[in-house]
Amino acid sequence: MFDLRHSAEQEDYPVCLPICNPGMTTNATSSMTRQIQSIDVESVTREFNRQIEAGIHSAATLAVFKDGEPIVDIVRGARHPLPLFRVFSMGKPLAAAVIWRYKAQNRLDWDTRVAEFWPEFGTRGKSAITIGHVLSHTAGLSSHSHIPAIDYMDWGRVISHIEDMSPETEPGTTVHYHSRTFGWLVGELVARVSRLSFDEAFAREVKYPLGLKNTGFTVEPGDFGRVVPLEAPGDWPDPNLASDMDSVLRSRVMLPSGSLVTTAYDAAKFYSAISGKGTINGVPWLPESVIKEVTTLRAEGQDAASGNYSRVGLGVRLPSESPNQYASANHHDTVGHGGMGTCTGWASLDNDVSVAYITNRFQQEAPNKRRLFEMSVAVRKSLGMSSKELSTVSHKKQDGLSLNPQSPGDQARIDRVWPGAKWEVSEPEELGLDRAKLAEAGRFQADDAGDRPYRILIARHGKIVAEWNFRTDPIAQAPQASASKSTFSSVLGIAVEEGVIRSENDRVAEYYPEFLDVAPGQGPKEGRHAFPENEGITFRQLIGNTSGYMKPGEAPGKVFNYQTFGMNILTHAIASAYNLYKTSDPERGAGFGTLTEWKIRNPIEGSWSWTYNNFKLPAEARLDVFGYYTGYGMSPRDMARLGWLWLNRGDWNGQQVIPRAWVEMATKVSTEILENEPEERHVYGLGFWCNDRRQIWPDLPADSFAASGAGNQHIWVCPSLDLVVAQSPGTYPSRGAFDSIEQVTDRRAMQGLLGRIADSVSM
Repeated sequence: MFDLRHSAEQEDYPVCLPICNPGMTTNATSSMTRQIQSIDVESVTREFNRQIEAGIHSAATLAVFKDGEPIVDIVRGARHPLPLFRVFSMGKPLAAAVIWRYKAQNRLDWDTRVAEFWPEFGTRGKSAITIGHVLSHTAGLSSHSHIPAIDYMDWGRVISHIEDMSPETEPGTTVHYHSRTFGWLVGELVARVSRLSFDEAFAREVKYPLGLKNTGFTVEPGDFGRVVPLEAPGDWPDPNLASDMDSVLRSRVMLPSGSLVTTAYDAAKFYSAISGKGTINGVPWLPESVIKEVTTLRAEGQDAASGNYSRVGLGVRLPSESPNQYASANHHDTVGHGGMGTCTGWASLDNDVSVAYITNRFQQEAPNKRRLFEMSVAVRKSLGMSSKELSTVSHKKQDGLSLNPQSPGDQARIDRVWPGAKWEVSEPEELGLDRAKLAEAGRFQADDAGDRPYRILIARHGKIVAEWNFRTDPIAQAPQASASKSTFSSVLGIAVEEGVIRSENDRVAEYYPEFLDVAPGQGPKEGRHAFPENEGITFRQLIGNTSGYMKPGEAPGKVFNYQTFGMNILTHAIASAYNLYKTSDPERGAGFGTLTEWKIRNPIEGSWSWTYNNFKLPAEARLDVFGYYTGYGMSPRDMARLGWLWLNRGDWNGQQVIPRAWVEMATKVSTEILENEPEERHVYGLGFWCNDRRQIWPDLPADSFAASGAGNQHIWVCPSLDLVVAQSPGTYPSRGAFDSIEQVTDRRAMQGLLGRIADSVSM
């Protein structure tokens, strides 16, 4: 296939041709030609050549795929007609992809502890490390300084070193790039799961299915001459690095974290399988659900290795502040990975575009980031992907290209405001809403309500645009009932972030063993008491309503069963972890309400109240264990304040009140429900009603979610529209879970108002 793209004379001239399969039909070829005509090849080639002629590097290659088809493949400066390039850490996603495939095959989960497959690993504080921690660089095992370089050639010795390591940070809490240990961790985990060597598993799961004919983590001796030599500039801190890398290559040392050798064509093809949501050229490779999980933000923060603000998925990186090497201002559209001062690869999920740009000269961070950014800008513009967002990042490219760790939010949200003690109020036009359509939504609400009272508040960009009140006090506080579950979830995320609770997957019994002390006759009703299987209940299962607590025959994590008493156990356990709740004297403890006040209400200048209450239950019931629920009283403005906090993924005017990764995880349907419930019940995350599967509001944005409780209390949040709608009460019922046709109808009925409000957003 290479002879269609390269010849010995091409070493000093760019090649930019479609890659045609000899067996391709005429129609397919014509279709590809139309695609190529839609890209400005000349501008891409001009930027490619400019960088070489400026002496930034002496050899480079670029490949671009669109909709699964190759549309650009340029090579210049290579002395071999079939050149190979080293891409270092750009290979990390390809190594991680073996684990992605195993996840798709149900052989593991992101929350599976590594020690389940690799028992020797689970020592010295590593027993809680999960596969997700490894793939997101939060395992706390970033240092490789204690592993002698001579041992790199002996896989077994390296693994022994890994087994002897202790985490430097609490697993799951800190982003610290695992530059080399990532590969050994992934490689050994793959071997333990598959009982194959890593290179064999990689070939079976990634290389052969995707047809990556010129890709591998080691190079056969006969191909050494194909590898483009590395160069280092005069200011490079390690002048021997290039020769050291040549030594690693010739020693055939396999480092899954950084020894990948490939072509831009193969690398872009790999990313095309990601941009195509798991399918390339109509051939499925991974389920779209796995691609979504992999490319969703998993962890972020100031990277302890580089000091830059880092945002990571599961083996891939997401863009941080613009400008970045992907030239992306959309923090969720693009994923990719760079390689040590030389290269980048990325996939645009919204446009099904993939790019690999590889050079042969190391550069310091700023000049390297500049050349990668400018090449990515050229590609985006050539495909018509330039936009207001792209213009925003382009004008910054002379500013030193440093990331701003203080501003992790989306570019489009910089000008928004946060409510102070009081909200700002603006006219619809000022906030990008069509006044006539918004008025029509108001009339719809009034007609639907008849004589029933309601309070509806609509906020956009941090300002109130409308408040509709009928026969009710607009500032009175209303009980939030089960809408409080979303606040409970938020506090749990904080507790995990602060290390008071090690992980949402920890067993509740480790923190609050009293919840198992509910004997028959002491529960809230006949047949409800603690069962032996309840000992395995985790915090995640409680907040996700899949715990099965006091539910006969329901194993933890297997059934979505909406409940109240499990929430009481959750709040008591968290408060106990903070030493704020005592079962022996529940009346006197500060309790969970105080904790919410400290952790959320005060930081966002809220004014809501809270009380501890009990249902009327039999005299023998252990209220001290499963009673004393925390009830919040809120006005619509306080509800909208919480909604604005969630919409901003836990950020409040620069203060990360709730961990961003937690909000993003909690507001998507949980894996427990996805794996165990039918599609129509794919509606709930970790304390939130979630629309990412479009089962609640099929015609509304998939990123919308809600807190919802009895008394018609709803906080509807839509990040893509920058919109929050609170009703307290509304005229749309709220009866809890989707346990009947009536309840499904009730929730979807709310779409009538929300849809009209959403339709009024004009810009």
